[in-house]
Parts: sequence; structure tokens; C-alpha cells
Amino acid sequence: MTFIPDDPRTWPMKVRIVAHDVARSHDRSTAVVGGNCPFNLGSRLLGVQEFVELPVGLYGSELANALAQIDQNYNRDCLYVVDLSNDATYGETLFDTFGQRVVGLQIGRSGDGTTCQLRQVRHGVIPVYNVGRTFLFDLLLAELRNHRVRFADSAESNRAYEQLEALEVEQRESGTVYKCPSGQHDDLAVSLAMLAWAAQHLHLESWTRPIFDAHRPRRPRQTHGWGAFT
Repeated sequence: MTFIPDDPRTWPMKVRIVAHDVARSHDRSTAVVGGNCPFNLGSRLLGVQEFVELPVGLYGSELANALAQIDQNYNRDCLYVVDLSNDATYGETLFDTFGQRVVGLQIGRSGDGTTCQLRQVRHGVIPVYNVGRTFLFDLLLAELRNHRVRFADSAESNRAYEQLEALEVEQRESGTVYKCPSGQHDDLAVSLAMLAWAAQHLHLESWTRPIFDAHRPRRPRQTHGWGAFT
């Protein structure tokens, strides 16, 4: 496929990030798939290849299975950045499904997501970062204003952009607040902001190391000589 800078679907991304906003009440859970451009075009570019609105009413293992279908479409090599704010137990299910490819977010009023806590799950640990909702949208807004984001053209990407445009901005004593208008949704917009945060995070290399390690050829075991004893 010919590389086209303005079409992320043509980018040979090394690792795809799936940013996953988990539904509350009657909202849809969403997943936004993308990553950094692998070529140096003068500045870092974030490419968004796909926006996915998952069926209403999926929770726990059913929701993880829906994500696994996305994973299958991308060679089962995706990094999952997931909102665990409302259901910490969902992390267990995700780790069982994707292993060390899971990074958690605790989205609240404040935090820049630079440090994490290691949350114990059944078969390992998940790094969970505290980050403010305002911080996420401020970061995404800066990326868009600096023309560092490219979208694959689709009805879903248009819907995500409409959700961003519809956000109501309030200035309070505590700072800026981005509110979703009553009766509307912001799920795709939140997932997109999570993707922008993850794609430039200082820990991205360590998050993706298990993916590259899984593809690294193992040295054949020696059965003679000094190598057999090491």
C-alpha cells in the first residue's frame, strides 16, 4: 500500500493503540484505533485509523470479547489503554484477555497521568494512571490546533468530531471544565483524547515492549559446549 501522509490507513504503524472508553448507564463503550506515524515528516503525527462504537449493554467478558475482535483485525498486536474509572474489576477480565498489553486510566478532576500505581490482578499487574478529564481534552485540543492529528475519513470520525464540537466549556474557579450537553454523548471524543495522551506518553516504549518481545526470535538452546550450561 502506498504511504499517504494524510491517510492514516496507509501508515505502517509499528504498534496500534486502542483507546477504550467504558460506557456508563446507557452510553456506548467506544474504541479508537491509531498510533504515531512511523516516518519523520518534520513533526510527530498522530494517525487515527478507526472509530468503533460498540453495542449498548456489553459489560465484562462480553465487552472484552468485542475488543478481541478488533485485536484480531490488527494481528493481535494492539496496546489497550482503558478507562477503569468506574469498574476496577474490568481490569481483571482485560488482563486475562490481553495480558501485559493493558494500561489503565483513572479519569477524574485532576492529574497529568505521568505516574502510575500498579494494580494487582489475578495473573499479574496493570499500571493505572490518574489523569484529569480537562487535561485530556486540553492536550487533544493542542494537538488539533498544531495540525498534528490525521483522521481516516468515515462516518464515525465525523461523529467523533461533532462530539468534540458539541462539548460545552465552562470556566470555574478550579479551572476549565468540558461538559457533555444533556442528552448527547461524548464517548468517541473521550477515547480520542485518551489516544492522544497515550501516543505521546513517556512510558509508551515500556508499555509496548511486551508486544515486541513476543515477536523477537528466541535463541536456540545449545545442547553442547559452554552454552549448554548458561
